Amino acid sequence: MKTKVPLCIALMTIFSIPANSFATEEVKTDYSLSESLQNGKFSLNSRVFYFDRSFDDADTEIAEALTAGGIMKYESGGFHNFKMGLAGYGSFSLFGIIDRDRSSGTSLLQSDGDDIAFLGEAYIDFDTGQNQLKGGYQRLNTPLMNDHDLRMLPTAYAAVVYRNKSFQDTTLEAGYVNQSSGFVSTDNGFEDQADEWGDSGLAYIYGITKLKGVDLRGQFIATLEDSGTYENYGYFDVMWPIVIGDKSYMKGQFGYTGYQQESNSTMYGLKMGTTFFKKLDAVVLYNGISDNLYATVEAGPMYSDWQEGYGEYEPSNAYGGQLIYHPWQGVDMKVGYVDVNSKSGDEWNLDSYGETNVDLQYAFNKDGKIRFRYSHKNQKDDSDREDRDDIRVIFYYNF
Repeated sequence: MKTKVPLCIALMTIFSIPANSFATEEVKTDYSLSESLQNGKFSLNSRVFYFDRSFDDADTEIAEALTAGGIMKYESGGFHNFKMGLAGYGSFSLFGIIDRDRSSGTSLLQSDGDDIAFLGEAYIDFDTGQNQLKGGYQRLNTPLMNDHDLRMLPTAYAAVVYRNKSFQDTTLEAGYVNQSSGFVSTDNGFEDQADEWGDSGLAYIYGITKLKGVDLRGQFIATLEDSGTYENYGYFDVMWPIVIGDKSYMKGQFGYTGYQQESNSTMYGLKMGTTFFKKLDAVVLYNGISDNLYATVEAGPMYSDWQEGYGEYEPSNAYGGQLIYHPWQGVDMKVGYVDVNSKSGDEWNLDSYGETNVDLQYAFNKDGKIRFRYSHKNQKDDSDREDRDDIRVIFYYNF
């Protein structure tokens, strides 16, 4: 693994993270239809990604990939508060440098190692500023169902979503979802996820608000028939400021997964953070899971989950901490550790481990960024899994 670090550092590439899907300004209405198309915007969020996962057991095959691609998008100008958007998603093995069989387990390509290329966004968006109705293939940004943009491509959904911003510091959202592109779009298109959701999809409500300086979020998701694994999902979190250091806060979270035929699962967590000298952030955290496997639709809201971002998670207790240093503008350096103790018995693979995580980012201009991530998972004696090391090097550039 050590011999790969220089290769990783030599590889790096670039993109800028796409904007939040919530509209913040009233859409222009003074274009004709032809003018709205002519005044549309093309963008290219390009990325090059190197991923290496190796195991201490020499008999276990490593997973490795080097891919290039990203998101090419066109969004029209406003026409009577309407916009339309189209975006192509792609992730391609770079020059065949790494064998595709080694790349199949990296989530940078399809599960069989083939390239990813499909129409990831195709929507019509009606937005007056206070009210927004958006339908089609699109990215979402909620605690239990988000775009999960942590590998090469984000997750997208076939959805109809209504958002309301009539109240100060508040967004209310309701939606229907019947397909997704899978974890980080490795499905290479849209699938109905019937085994998990049932054939009729999902309905959800979501709200975010600020009350006297306290941030509140909540989401409820229901499957519309009982043919899948899950019945419903719920989540709530709160963040409030406290007077310690330069800038401090406390967070709390609660989530649950409702099953059709099995016992439900609950997840709960606490997190405290503060800032020293306006450059150093310190965080301590706890997460617990009880009763059954905790799952979300497609998100990683748990405080202790820095690396994976997807479930299902075993009943467990997790304690951790993180230091985030901002030495100069555009530079972020993070080092964290989490200790996870599984509470499961014979029903699941026992996964108890300590994980060290290093995350370094450098934004060299407003459009470009380099990111290096390293993770070591040290499995405990009672674990059924293997020690492993992950290296990720990503270049982003936004045109």
